[in-house]
Amino acid sequence: MLGGLGENHAETLMRKALEAAATDLAQLCHQSDKFAKITILADSHIKTLDDKILSLELSHPDATFGDLINHFSRSINKKTTNTDGYVYFGAGSGPLLSTKDIHLLTRSLSEADSNSCVTNNRYSADFFGVRPADLLESLRPPPTNDNGVPILLSEGKGTSVIEIPRSAETQFNIDIPSDLATLSLVEKSGPTLKSFITQQTEQLDRAVKAQWNASQHFLKRDSEVFIYGRTSSRVWSYLETEAACKIRIISEERGLKSAPQGHQAKSILAYLIRAYGPQEVFCKLLPQFCSAAFVDLIPIIEHMNIACSRNDRFSADLLQHDAIDNEELREIIIAINQSPIPIAIGGHSLVSSSLEILNQLVWDVADNLIPNPITDS
Repeated sequence: MLGGLGENHAETLMRKALEAAATDLAQLCHQSDKFAKITILADSHIKTLDDKILSLELSHPDATFGDLINHFSRSINKKTTNTDGYVYFGAGSGPLLSTKDIHLLTRSLSEADSNSCVTNNRYSADFFGVRPADLLESLRPPPTNDNGVPILLSEGKGTSVIEIPRSAETQFNIDIPSDLATLSLVEKSGPTLKSFITQQTEQLDRAVKAQWNASQHFLKRDSEVFIYGRTSSRVWSYLETEAACKIRIISEERGLKSAPQGHQAKSILAYLIRAYGPQEVFCKLLPQFCSAAFVDLIPIIEHMNIACSRNDRFSADLLQHDAIDNEELREIIIAINQSPIPIAIGGHSLVSSSLEILNQLVWDVADNLIPNPITDS
């Protein structure tokens, strides 16, 4: 499923990236030979699709997630008689998935009892499969996004939620431009997305270098890396054994996307920014405590109630402060760019699966197993 992006520069970047990712994922699902039909639901045409292996259904631009997913499930029941479930993917949810991952997902769903949901994350789903196909239709009110579907089903219908084993590949999701920066470094995505990303070198340059420079400190025993935001104990445990550096973590606002309506995010880092200003926090305070940082920007924006456009958020992820209209957010990004330590910013993926990906990358480069992805860091 894909839609909801505008036509400005940063949103167009994400739109085209998600179209490419959806194309690759559809091809992967086709190759798995596990699906009776593959459909992409989008609010406009997608040039990269192969209509020989899938169908494209156009949705109304103002339709909600609940409207779209329920319309789709009803259409399944009308068109087919031997399908008792379906698998949903957000357009950016599977750039690192393999055929093996698809087989595991579909096998888990086929072996599950009726009234079951199989997902990559029960608390914040990026993809899920349900049995029967009309399982979501009776939820009232309908789900507003994909992240909260497993919990809504569990609490509202007593649905059995089955989570496939978590890994960097199953948890990585393209939400924002910083996720494209990670993919540009590792070059592991599907062919359509990989080709698109290689054409965006200039636009992704600052974010790529920030991630690369911050990741170098995973190799150094005398470095301390600060990780802030919606990170997990699983990632912390991974870094404790796989990175040479010391780790500082502030983990907060996990499950923010699936939080109940009216939830007000609370962020320690945002409080400090409001109290002392972004220059003091990013240029003076953080450098006293760490050698590099990975910062999930979303809890900060939510805590501070920064009323910025999606284009502002995406430009912030690209560290392009001159493209940000909101003054408060622009000052934060200016301070991050001026910090004496490398600070990579992004969203949930940056402080979860991306950390595993980037850590493995810098070790592989250090061990001369793969070439350095950038030469002028």
